Amino acid sequence: MRAKNLILVVSLLCFSFMMANAQGVQIKNSAVDVLYRGVKNPVSIVNCANDVAPTISNGAKIYSGKVSGFDGQYVVEITDPDVKSVTISVGEASCQFKVLNLPTPTIKIGEYWSGDEIPVSVFKNSTKIDAVISDVNFPFKDVEYTVTNFTYLKEEDGITSTQFVTGNEIPADILADIKKKSSGSTIMFIGIKVSTPAGVRNAPAFSAKLK
Repeated sequence: MRAKNLILVVSLLCFSFMMANAQGVQIKNSAVDVLYRGVKNPVSIVNCANDVAPTISNGAKIYSGKVSGFDGQYVVEITDPDVKSVTISVGEASCQFKVLNLPTPTIKIGEYWSGDEIPVSVFKNSTKIDAVISDVNFPFKDVEYTVTNFTYLKEEDGITSTQFVTGNEIPADILADIKKKSSGSTIMFIGIKVSTPAGVRNAPAFSAKLK
């Protein structure tokens, strides 16, 4: 009998996957129940005849391969930045997966997050603005983000000015301006751009009080 319903299964490790079953064939995402842009997504196909190759709908590609750290003998990569879902088919079996962007970058300076109180002394050693993934449920732990540019808001004598910076290093003149500020002053970095495996992303502004 041909099963036509998709079954959502949640594993003991809190990873979930979508399963389609037709004539015993199972199509499973080995990481989570969605596919992400910019990364190699592991996919398992179980009980499939060796001479039946999987196909995928427009906007993605599927090929034999393995993603380190995950089960699965196939890899799916999203090729269309606008596609919202894709369908993997093997003979009569098919499974549709939602496609998502990589998580929004979170900005840190040293070990401090936006909204924290930061000791001025931190800026003696932490001279970079870092972008990280703070979503604990995101399964691909080796994905890296890098800040490519940002703008510093400088206040002096009641006048606010901006300084654009390329890269993720905080220049010496900005560090000097921060170090001379009094406790309780606010520092702010805006217009932060981040390089990700899926392209450049905007990141939230970083704002913190000095202590």
